[in-house]
Amino acid sequence: MFNWREKKTPILLVFMLINFALLEVDVLMAHSENRFFRFELIPVIYAPFAVLAIFALILTKQRWARKLFDTSMYLGVVIGILGTFFHLAGNGVSNRQPLYDLLVAGSPVAAPIAFAGLSLFTLETVRDAGSGRRARLLVLAGLGFLGAVIAAFFDHAKLGFVPVYTIIPLISGMLGAMVCFWEAAHSTDKQQRYVFWAVLGLNMATGILGFGFHVLGDWAGTHSLVLSRFLYRDPTLAPLLFCSMPLLGALSVIPEPGDDAVALHAK
Repeated sequence: MFNWREKKTPILLVFMLINFALLEVDVLMAHSENRFFRFELIPVIYAPFAVLAIFALILTKQRWARKLFDTSMYLGVVIGILGTFFHLAGNGVSNRQPLYDLLVAGSPVAAPIAFAGLSLFTLETVRDAGSGRRARLLVLAGLGFLGAVIAAFFDHAKLGFVPVYTIIPLISGMLGAMVCFWEAAHSTDKQQRYVFWAVLGLNMATGILGFGFHVLGDWAGTHSLVLSRFLYRDPTLAPLLFCSMPLLGALSVIPEPGDDAVALHAK
C-alpha cells in the first residue's frame, strides 16, 4: 500500500518541479514579445536551473545536491523580488505616471513574484517534517492564493471586469486563502474539512474554466490558429494558477510522518 506520509516530501518536490517547468513555458511566452530584451533572459535561464536542482535533490541526498537546491531556491526569491521591481520600473515611464498605467496597463507587476513564492514553498518542503511544517505549508499556500487574486485583479481590471464573471477568480481565490489560513491555525473537524475541500474544488473548476475562456478569447474572430494572439493577448496559462494552488493546499494537508506518534503521546 502506498504510504502517503512517508512520501510526502518527494511528492511535494515533484509537484514543485512541475510548477517551475510550467513557469518556464509561461515566461518564454511572455518575454518573447520583447525578444528577451535586457534582463528578460534571467528568469528564462533560472527556471530550468531550479528544475535541475530539485531533480538532483530527489535523486540524491548528498551534500552537493542540497547546496545546489538551497542556492537555486534562494536565488529564486531574489529573482522574484527583482522581477517585480523591473516590471514596475518599466511601467513607470514618467514621474506622474497614473496608478492605472503603473499597475494595470503595462507589464504584469504581480507575475514575477511567483518565482519567490514557488521558491519559498519548495524550501519549506525539505524542512523537518511535523505539524509545524504542515501549518507553514498551508500558510504559504494561502499566500499563494492571495498572489493569484492580485494577479487576476490587475489582469481583469484591463477589461473593467466585463463580463462580470471575471470577478469569479477573485472570490474563489480569497476563499482559498481563507480556508488555508484557517486549516493552518486550527484542528478542523470533519465538517470544516468538507468546506476546505469544497473551496479547493471550486478553485480547480475556476482554473479550468478560466483556461478555456482565455483560449476561446485568443481564438475569437480568427479562422485559423494565430500564434501571436495566444502568446501576447490573454495570458493562456495564467488561469492554471488557480489549479496549482488548490493542489498545493491539498498536498500540504497530507499527514506528516510521525503525526500518529505525536497524537498517541498526547493521549
